Amino acid sequence: MKIVTISTYAPRGTKHANAGGVASYTKNLVTNLPKDLGDELIVLCNKIDGKFESYDEDGLKIIRCFDKNIKCFFELFTQIQKIKPDVIHIHQELSLYGGILNAYLLQWFLLFLRRYKTIITLHGVVSLKQIDREFIKGNNSNLPVWLTKLAFYVIYRPLCVWSKMIIVHEEYFKNILIHEYKVKGDKIIVIHHGVEDLQTIDQNEARLILSIDKDKDVCLFMGYLTGYKGIDFLIEGFAEYSKLNPKAYLIIGAGKHPKLENDRVYLNEYQRLVNKAQTLIPQDMYRWVGFIKEEDIINYYSACDVVLFPYTAAISSSGPMAIAIAYRKPILCSDVFSQVFDEKLLYKRDRFMIAKALYDYFLKNKSNILDYIYHLKEERTWKSICQITNRYYKKH
Repeated sequence: MKIVTISTYAPRGTKHANAGGVASYTKNLVTNLPKDLGDELIVLCNKIDGKFESYDEDGLKIIRCFDKNIKCFFELFTQIQKIKPDVIHIHQELSLYGGILNAYLLQWFLLFLRRYKTIITLHGVVSLKQIDREFIKGNNSNLPVWLTKLAFYVIYRPLCVWSKMIIVHEEYFKNILIHEYKVKGDKIIVIHHGVEDLQTIDQNEARLILSIDKDKDVCLFMGYLTGYKGIDFLIEGFAEYSKLNPKAYLIIGAGKHPKLENDRVYLNEYQRLVNKAQTLIPQDMYRWVGFIKEEDIINYYSACDVVLFPYTAAISSSGPMAIAIAYRKPILCSDVFSQVFDEKLLYKRDRFMIAKALYDYFLKNKSNILDYIYHLKEERTWKSICQITNRYYKKH
């Protein structure tokens, strides 16, 4: 069986490079898929520096064949005609293949592929009910609310119609597709975001490497800075918590999003948040480190006590959250994850509630949260996730 995966993909020899969360996810997925006798796994992915490449890595054929522009789907279709696959698995995120025009054109690409068995993974599902002026502003847009809702519907609904099967990472996202986008429930499969089998190093050793005092209560935020990540709440909430705990320390690993690093409005917002942290949090109680390189990830997760996710909207599964679970690190999340996780991990989106959640965690809740994280890791290993995915590839 020939199985083609279409996605962005981490550069050769890396997994968590500055290439976006979907690129890392896809590499984890395809490299952990069971390789049944006679199967051929091919990845059609983004070029690097405009260069076409075809090479073997991890027992897979990697073909870097498209740029993120209007020719993207023509380049992909050309490769598919040569390969003639049995299954095509397409990964989707709003700007994964370029700008908003390509997000819209993806549905027509699926239409042209209708004679194949096409599976699409929607890495982000936006609830139409969550779209308001605050949501739009936080995502660097000034479109009217009604037009934004229409745009999401026009982009996502046809993708679900033309694909043979839809994968989402949580039951919550499936319910959004059924009730708000009117998608047939029997087409939608819930397969959780996979979790790697990672081990931390000694915490004191990691703190020595990062020049952090070993007696600190260290909180970590990691991820690209985007509007829904709630960095405002994070800064305000930790500023309140710093008044309660003199040992409190925050690492803000908020990298500039690679799709927006040349956007003037985005860069102004990024600098505003950097300045806000400088104003509200005592200098010796936090560090803004920006993007955390792949080789440094283990040090930051090993050094921290808890990882924070102050998101204002749950529109996708979080790669940094999967890494936290992989390292068996406790997480605390805003209540937008109330339909995803147990309430012991949650706090209301308010700076005082963030402060209270951290105070309670360091005082009394560590063991309860750790037990829950251990359970999540066992449930979501890449081995089990890939076995489930492979069954749907082979299902007729």
